[in-house]
Amino acid sequence: MTPIGANPALYSRKLMHYAFVELEKYDNIEEDAFYDYFNVNPVQILQKSYEQSARDAKKEGLIGSSTACLAILRDDELRIANLGDCGVSIIRRNEFIFRTEEQQHSFNYPYQLGTGSTDSPTDAQVFTVKVESGDIVVMGTDGIFDNLFDEDILEEVVRCVEGIDPNQNQNPFGTGSPASSPALLSGKGVSGLWSKLASTSSSTIAAISGNKTTTATDAAGSIAKKAGENEALEALEMVAKGETLESTSELSPIAAAAIIAAESSALPLSAALYPQNSTSGSTSSLHSNLAAKAAYLEKQKYERKIPEPSVISDALAKRAKNVAEDTRHHGSPFQSRAMQEGLYYQGGKQDDMSVLVAIIKVAEDSPDRR
Repeated sequence: MTPIGANPALYSRKLMHYAFVELEKYDNIEEDAFYDYFNVNPVQILQKSYEQSARDAKKEGLIGSSTACLAILRDDELRIANLGDCGVSIIRRNEFIFRTEEQQHSFNYPYQLGTGSTDSPTDAQVFTVKVESGDIVVMGTDGIFDNLFDEDILEEVVRCVEGIDPNQNQNPFGTGSPASSPALLSGKGVSGLWSKLASTSSSTIAAISGNKTTTATDAAGSIAKKAGENEALEALEMVAKGETLESTSELSPIAAAAIIAAESSALPLSAALYPQNSTSGSTSSLHSNLAAKAAYLEKQKYERKIPEPSVISDALAKRAKNVAEDTRHHGSPFQSRAMQEGLYYQGGKQDDMSVLVAIIKVAEDSPDRR
């Protein structure tokens, strides 16, 4: 229940406004912070913002409180300070690599900053995560993470990356498990791809040319004699760019395998080029070089498919809203936590559903910090 005269929305906006003001100082050459750009600490930013917001609240008679989450990117580091039940998830090539956890005093009683709260910015959980180009960062309020399981979030991200209709094969009850979508389970960049690889004999994974199947060792020898590295790499680049070859009959076995594997999604490009039983030093070196380049091209191909961040954020917000408003819905993270506390609760939770998505990219030019 909100006290009479309280305005938590205004307090939260002030908190983030002053955080933004503090961060801008690191790009202003007239500020001392300009020379400390790479040492920025999200907790210190949050502390200064909290102090200014507290002064405003006292001056204006403002009553309010708010959870808070800051994420600051410096080079390949994402520095996170999270206080309360907001959250940050990082997805890399359709797999979670990081996820914050709710910070609560007790069930549905999160840490908060504001009037009447004893919590402070120094109570925030702090993380430093190494990121790379193509990583998808999802920041959301509790309305997102109370209504969507991690599997739901990942499913929406994969759908957006693969360009799949968000209503296609979606489980209408949102049980927290991805629906049986062929595109999601066929192995295109998800764990199913590697399960196929693991279930295949290592002696036969490799190169297919026409109707002939050879071992990786034989294929390595063939490519070294017939075509060399350039032909295979050229074929891989064509696949990475989305081009289709009319025939693979003239390719070396290993190059043909890469094309067939890429087009059938049976194996990732790098797996098709990786030696399994090679005993030749030069052959192994050739394979390793090709595998590394193939992995790079595969990563580039994935990054080109990533849509604008707003496409992903809209999809996540829409799905969370549907869960919260659907009276037939019988599973949500909030319901699961309530039941663990011995409380009866059914469905999603109607609450603020703010979500921000960012894509990590390598800057072509150094930022102008004058």
